[in-house]
Amino acid sequence: MANRLDQQIDRIVAENGDSLHDALRALMRVNECLEAELERLRAASVGDRPTAESGSLH
Repeated sequence: MANRLDQQIDRIVAENGDSLHDALRALMRVNECLEAELERLRAASVGDRPTAESGSLH
């Protein structure tokens, strides 16, 4: 029996035409959006503006 995480992975892959490549691409896009939002929130919390030099968080 698949656990919840495995079920979510299966759903994401299915939503992307059973292509692991497309599923990973979709997840990476979501991650980029979340990183950008986190950067905006960090900047707002210290009163700074986000910069292009900040780059990826990982």
